[in-house]
Amino acid sequence: MSSKIDNKQATATSDDTFFDVEKGGASSDAKSTDVWHVLDTQATMERLDTTRNGLSSAEAEKRLEEYGPNKMSEKERKSLIRRIWEQVNNVLVGILVVVAIVSAAKAFTAKTTEDAITNWLEVALIIFVITLNAWIGIMQEGSAEKAADALKAMLSSEAEVIRDGKATKVPAENIVPGDIVVVKLGDRIPADIRMIDVSNLACTEASLTGESLPIDKMTDAIDAQNPAEVPLGDRKNMAFSATLVSQGRGVGVVVETGDHTQIGTINALVNNVETQKTAVLEQIDRVSMVIAIFVIIVAIITFCVAFFQTGLGPLDAVGIALVCAVAMIPEGLASIVSLTYAWAVSNMAKKNAIVRVLPAVETLGSVTVICSDKTGTPTKNE
Repeated sequence: MSSKIDNKQATATSDDTFFDVEKGGASSDAKSTDVWHVLDTQATMERLDTTRNGLSSAEAEKRLEEYGPNKMSEKERKSLIRRIWEQVNNVLVGILVVVAIVSAAKAFTAKTTEDAITNWLEVALIIFVITLNAWIGIMQEGSAEKAADALKAMLSSEAEVIRDGKATKVPAENIVPGDIVVVKLGDRIPADIRMIDVSNLACTEASLTGESLPIDKMTDAIDAQNPAEVPLGDRKNMAFSATLVSQGRGVGVVVETGDHTQIGTINALVNNVETQKTAVLEQIDRVSMVIAIFVIIVAIITFCVAFFQTGLGPLDAVGIALVCAVAMIPEGLASIVSLTYAWAVSNMAKKNAIVRVLPAVETLGSVTVICSDKTGTPTKNE
């Protein structure tokens, strides 16, 4: 947002220190979004080209087109088909699929009912194993999306703003930089705002800072040589999107919206998280590849013996080779690993350690240092 704002300098703090918004004040590498707390109220209003009477409706519409709606962007969601494909796209599952196809062909060409039933049961068993493993993988995959959804659920749905000199309620998505916002007890802050008037105002910011106690707000500029290094909890003239007003009331000017807010930054990090396999899962992949190569070699040898030495027909020889392959494939490997994780989680629960994601149990085995927030409430103040 602030990159679109003009580059003129604004006076900040009582000692007439000048801060360049693009350069982040005294620090040349600070981000522009980190300097609003060091600007006084007048400098902030001038930079955002607004007044205490708020924006006009026409100006608000113009800025809405320029900056976009006040909402966090969503990561492109994977379709169900894509998720299923990612779970079954490996060598062992490929071998099982080939076996299932051959078994189905043998069932169609079986001369006796007993042989047909046996082959169909084999097909059904393979399909069940593949489906179970894919279902387990899909269920364990959506943690990042759930986290992003939880962040969106924290946002305000509407806000009281001053436009055309009158207080009015608008959808939170329509708030733009420069809007004058009125907040009171029980409200969720709709965007990152710089407070210009406060009356016994305090906000609960546990979702951002982990601090369980409400933070008293003020309007004075904060004196800092490097504005970007001021912790969020110490930026007492700012109120941040998705935090809760726990007492009092206040008036502030919107400085950041959507993905440019502090909570929006967290949302971007959550959406861009890379899925990494634990050491055990990587070892399972390597073992699966070795097993697949071994199974293919043995199946080829079995086919050659059955076809060339014993004189069986091609389809029967292929059937015997594939039966041997199926017998050697540990199709329940993923399920066994999940059951092992579940057993470990159960044991840890008996020792008052709660683990929400099963693979985290294996990761804990490699942990040497644990960093914990002093309040123990780094997310929802619960």
